[in-house]
Amino acid sequence: MRCKKIVALLSPYVDGALSGSRKHDVKQHLRACEACRAKLERIRQLGNLLDGLPVPSVPEGFAARVMAEAKTRLPETKAKWVLPPVTWDPLRWFLKFSAPMRLAACATVLLACVVGLTMDGGLLVDKQGQVKGSVQNLYGLELFDPTPPGSVDSIYLAMASPLNEEGNIR
Repeated sequence: MRCKKIVALLSPYVDGALSGSRKHDVKQHLRACEACRAKLERIRQLGNLLDGLPVPSVPEGFAARVMAEAKTRLPETKAKWVLPPVTWDPLRWFLKFSAPMRLAACATVLLACVVGLTMDGGLLVDKQGQVKGSVQNLYGLELFDPTPPGSVDSIYLAMASPLNEEGNIR
């Protein structure tokens, strides 16, 4: 153990209030550390000095007066522990950023929204440059585009695809 922990245990060690394992640890440390042995000796000297002093008597009714005073101060202590009202401010963290960081964050969100809106689909154009229809990105399943007929993927796409005016799948 380090000296800092041992110094905290010296008074209980002198009083005999330590458990067996801690008492053993303190004894082991004291064998090796001269500074802690000197502190232990000072604590023992102070204890011997205090043992010789008389203990003053407590005046009659002292405990009753202390308890009565404590009861009168009890409402004051309760009033101090009232919690402040909770305010909901979801963007409080955003205000901790500097102005350039806030501007960069807003620009990033705006750019993400614009890119997201433009990525919803495009137009099908043939080799001559004529528009044949629109491409619809349905639930991110464009990977299943060339699905074999009758497979689970094609059935799911058929069920999820909107119908045209004639009631057929687009």
